[in-house]
Amino acid sequence: MPKLISILLLSALWIYGCSTTKIIDKNPPPYRSDVSLLVNSGNAVFNFSMKAIQNDGQDKFDFINAITTVKLEILTPEDTVFHNLEFTQLDIKGTTEKEKQTSLTVSGSVSWMLPLKFNLEDMKFRFKIFANNKFYDITKTYDDIYTEAEEDMPALTLEPFIENQTYNSAVFGVIAKRNKTVENEYIPTSETFRVDILNQKEHVVWSSSYGQNFLQVLNPVLPASKGETHKYTMEWNGKTSNQIPLTAGEYTLRMTIPAKPTPYTTSMRFNWNQ
Repeated sequence: MPKLISILLLSALWIYGCSTTKIIDKNPPPYRSDVSLLVNSGNAVFNFSMKAIQNDGQDKFDFINAITTVKLEILTPEDTVFHNLEFTQLDIKGTTEKEKQTSLTVSGSVSWMLPLKFNLEDMKFRFKIFANNKFYDITKTYDDIYTEAEEDMPALTLEPFIENQTYNSAVFGVIAKRNKTVENEYIPTSETFRVDILNQKEHVVWSSSYGQNFLQVLNPVLPASKGETHKYTMEWNGKTSNQIPLTAGEYTLRMTIPAKPTPYTTSMRFNWNQ
């Protein structure tokens, strides 16, 4: 009987070992990739991207072009594989100037319907990037993914808008959302919001700050608390800074919260029909 128990125990261990994969070797890619996770109604969506810009060097462009497969292993706290996923459609986009690539991004997403009563926060996530005939590994915890996403996010997100536009006036504005707090952040004058209108040659034809003398007073950057929003608006009379009616055409709005140490700026195109 003891011999039979030993045989059964060894068989069980062999089956368990074949059904799980122990994480041993981690071969990180030579360049940083961005990963994110969204969970909604029991469905988890994992996003992966890697980007090269003009100053990154040709090696990074070559590496991104060589990526053919990205897989994801859901790992238990003991580093064994619980579930496998694959980014089946990778999207590669880029820009070229004078026959030379100036930007290149590879990205993809994969979704997973979570098992009932499954605690995703206890798991680890191993992204396997196949390029140049080998796999590169990136292993993240749940907290890693959310911490890095927050670090990459700007402290304020600006959503531009135009409202109450007539034949001779409009209201420009942004909805500012606070993503994280910034220590010692302030606005150094009474100008808390600035709007510039640029023509197609990128010349400023109207600015809310033109000819203004602002008080040297410290103002807070609103909203102050994480998750809150604040609406900034500026009325415009349909004229240039020299009070000449603006010619009909397509223009760019540049809207700025002139904060210190870092200002926040966004822009949008708009058509003006006098």
